Amino acid sequence: MVKGIYIHVPFCSLKCPYCDFVSIEEKDVSIHKTYIKNILKELDLYLDKDYDIGSVYLGGGTPSLLSPDLVSFLIESIHKKINLKKVPEISVEVNPENYSFKDFKVLKESGINRVSIGAQSFLAKNLRSLGRGHSPEDIFRTIDSALKAGIKNINLDMIYGISGQSLKDLEEDLEVFTSLPVNHISAYMLTAYKNTPLGVKVKKGEYFMPDGDQLLKMFKIIDEYLEEKGFRRYEISNWAKEGYECRHNLLYWEGEEFLGLGVSAWSYIEGIRFGNTKNLVLYNNMIDKGKKPVEFYDLITPEEERKERIFLGIRLKKGIELDLVKDKMDFVNQIIDEGFAKLEKGRLVLTQEGVLVSNYISSRLI
Repeated sequence: MVKGIYIHVPFCSLKCPYCDFVSIEEKDVSIHKTYIKNILKELDLYLDKDYDIGSVYLGGGTPSLLSPDLVSFLIESIHKKINLKKVPEISVEVNPENYSFKDFKVLKESGINRVSIGAQSFLAKNLRSLGRGHSPEDIFRTIDSALKAGIKNINLDMIYGISGQSLKDLEEDLEVFTSLPVNHISAYMLTAYKNTPLGVKVKKGEYFMPDGDQLLKMFKIIDEYLEEKGFRRYEISNWAKEGYECRHNLLYWEGEEFLGLGVSAWSYIEGIRFGNTKNLVLYNNMIDKGKKPVEFYDLITPEEERKERIFLGIRLKKGIELDLVKDKMDFVNQIIDEGFAKLEKGRLVLTQEGVLVSNYISSRLI
């Protein structure tokens, strides 16, 4: 049963130097319209599936580069094909410099009830270091506009581990983030992926990332500060006030079925994980021919499903059932002794120290 729909909007006005997602610098409205029409044609190819939709998520890229009318058209068109009337969460990612109050009103009327704002930082020097095109004032204005339009469920993205960022800088950011009328905060550690401009700069010694000890201090400050302000960490990078956990992301981490539409989007349906082409021209051509734009298929066997439950579940604050890793108890006992994990009610749970090496831990466990 498909529980969620993800729609990838690959367009950006400017690609951030740290971004590793599939995105294209493209402002041409005609190209945007063609793409959205093709998203709807792609959905038609999957109408034979069983749906019990709990969330729809527009990610990117920069979905807010699309006109609000076009986003509204997309949501309303999906609703005609799959009933979204009782869907509790319909989210869209937005950049702070894109939408106004009137734009958010259009989104709200189409059924969108959650926005995720790419704030990243309220310190101008951090925004410059990240290559962002907005100012702190843009973030305040965007939050105010969304609230006035009636969208109360708001997430703010934060990035930490920025070159030159001090612990005092981080605390200043946290003070602003938690003073705002939002109910979800996602805090991501800056990662220098090797094929990004940032990755190249780091390799050349032109951009210096904090070391592991500093990153651990930063994570502890974030975790404890947000918990103190009423944001409960429920996943490695996500904190929410009670009842405002992101339903869509929980679908991924809890192994539910979902359909991904658009360039580079992934899906998991009926035991098969499959991914679309990353090439926009090829995507459009395949849709025009009535073909599913899928390039990658992976049949998930029971053993692979067990491994995915470990890999995804260990990210959650509640951890994983100990039975999933009973064949790795020597390693489990080792990471418990070293302070990277603990046992809670028969579940293996990462500590703050364990969070920063979660990929290593999960790879050893599977």
